Amino acid sequence: MHSFNILQKLGKGTFGTVYLCERKHNKLKVVVKEVNSDLNGEQIESAKNEVAILKCLKHPNVVLYYDSFVSDNIFYIVMEYATKGSLYDFIKNNKPNLLQQQIVLNYFCQILNGLHHIHSKNIIHRDLKSENIFLTGLQSDVVKIGDFGISKILQNDTKTQTFIGTANYLAPEMCHGKPYNTKSDIWSLGCILYELCALERMFDGPVANVVYSISTGRKKLINSSLYDMGVQYLVEVMLQLEPANRPDTLSLMKFPVLLPTLYTLGVTLGCIKL
Repeated sequence: MHSFNILQKLGKGTFGTVYLCERKHNKLKVVVKEVNSDLNGEQIESAKNEVAILKCLKHPNVVLYYDSFVSDNIFYIVMEYATKGSLYDFIKNNKPNLLQQQIVLNYFCQILNGLHHIHSKNIIHRDLKSENIFLTGLQSDVVKIGDFGISKILQNDTKTQTFIGTANYLAPEMCHGKPYNTKSDIWSLGCILYELCALERMFDGPVANVVYSISTGRKKLINSSLYDMGVQYLVEVMLQLEPANRPDTLSLMKFPVLLPTLYTLGVTLGCIKL
């Protein structure tokens, strides 16, 4: 860490402490995740997994990976700093004023673009939620998917079965301990779209109640006076109990309600230099 100035502690989680730092040679602000553990332990394996996945990804809507290294038996991951915080904080700060539909679609389409890139690499995020989506940008908001600590690279078209993730966003097949694939991320994406529209989670409360509501498909409706029926349909189709009935990211991109926003983003975000 001799090359960095620590500016602020951003948080501490299961797999390490996260700092906002500044590179000494160019004053670039970055996020540094510190994993202080036995190099053969579970935490370091998770960190190495995150690095392997981040190295596969390069997209305007995915947090950029810069570097990783070991110093004094501590493993570090250096990543892009999103200056405007998380989508969760943005939603919380906007309550009770519901967002305009175009703002919702702009954020959603950026998440969709990032997730499409992730899935194209045969990677399941497995913990897609508003806390793991970040905002940055000088003029307009650029949305970034981050935190790949529990993501998984699938071999060919296989499924995985590990029970992992955040209960409020878990797909039904994960709640039941069944094999799952990238369609579990589509379920989480549907939960995020509802959260953008309602400024609250689709499934919330005690874990047992959340899992029951997910398993039985007890879904809430968004405000039909503010959002088009096409938006409600998007939520419905992503939150299908049967994974095979959920669209993949490419199919979602063909929904008419999203096309104008996706076109605009293709022009603007496509100009961002990585």
